Amino acid sequence: MRKQTMLAVVKTKKGLGNMELRKVRIPEIEPHAVLLKIGGTGVCGSDVHIYKDEHPYAPPVIIGHEFSGVIEEAGEKVKNLKVGDRVVADLETEQGRLGVDIDGSYAQYMKVPAHLVHVLPDNVSLDEGVLVEPVVAVSHALLERTKINPADFVVVLGPGPIGLVAVQIAKLFSPRKMAITGLYADEHRLQVAKEIGIDYTFFSEESPEEKIKELTDGVGADVVIDCSGGEKAITQATKMVRIGGWITILGLWGHSIKVNIDNIPYNNLTVRGSWGWAGMESGAAEIRTWAGSQSWIRAMKILELNKVTLKPLISHVLPLTEWKQALKICEEKTGVKVVLKPNQNVV
Repeated sequence: MRKQTMLAVVKTKKGLGNMELRKVRIPEIEPHAVLLKIGGTGVCGSDVHIYKDEHPYAPPVIIGHEFSGVIEEAGEKVKNLKVGDRVVADLETEQGRLGVDIDGSYAQYMKVPAHLVHVLPDNVSLDEGVLVEPVVAVSHALLERTKINPADFVVVLGPGPIGLVAVQIAKLFSPRKMAITGLYADEHRLQVAKEIGIDYTFFSEESPEEKIKELTDGVGADVVIDCSGGEKAITQATKMVRIGGWITILGLWGHSIKVNIDNIPYNNLTVRGSWGWAGMESGAAEIRTWAGSQSWIRAMKILELNKVTLKPLISHVLPLTEWKQALKICEEKTGVKVVLKPNQNVV
């Protein structure tokens, strides 16, 4: 008989902190849901923002939305999924977001509506599976919200997990060269970018826009993808992109910033934002869920073809009991992607 309680990290109430590891009841599933035994959960910057009371959420709630797991139990009306399947899942439910409004993945078990679940390709481990959600978001941003042509010069700003995935998705368009920028403190992340095949790395503090202009004979990059959330990044992007070029913004700041955007009208730039996956432009939850599933399916196919390498992006694997250390690593950016393991024996 399965035990009735589990360990979970719970944001207990509004305010700074108010987060703790608790014993809670294992959720009971409805006929159209599955119960996952969590294999790994990724630590995201939004988890840190929830801890610091800087992100919307509905307490009390178990946090965590980047996850993989094995189906422990399937509801009686669930089709095309079975106990033992290795899976990941969308976080956009009709009632709110998993790990934000509804209990998420910083737990040993998690309830998920079956229509959100996708089976992992055999070549993707459960640890790597926690990065599928970023792959979905980035592939949507570059394939649907950005115009990249073969032989373009592409620059990625910010070497975090999103930026490092963006490097690999952009390669699907056969750019002639690619560059990535990061802070001095990001040197270890820039090294990972080299491992996955970036052509050039530059420090943001050393006027990378000038170096990009030199590499492009004074013309500028064709496309700049901002994944940094850095205050100077957008201004630098408008200076390094060519006249008539394209900027896509994935990074978030969480506060007001000061930006010089004169080059946007002056140089006829196209600037787009991208968040999440297909369907996010709609306010209707049912549309967001259906359209989003198409982005997840495509991301799975990209991973199955080995077009994106995720293992080099995992810098730390920690037990769930070390969640505070995991949030600290994420906030201080001393790693790349931190994976928490609520169940050490799930692989």
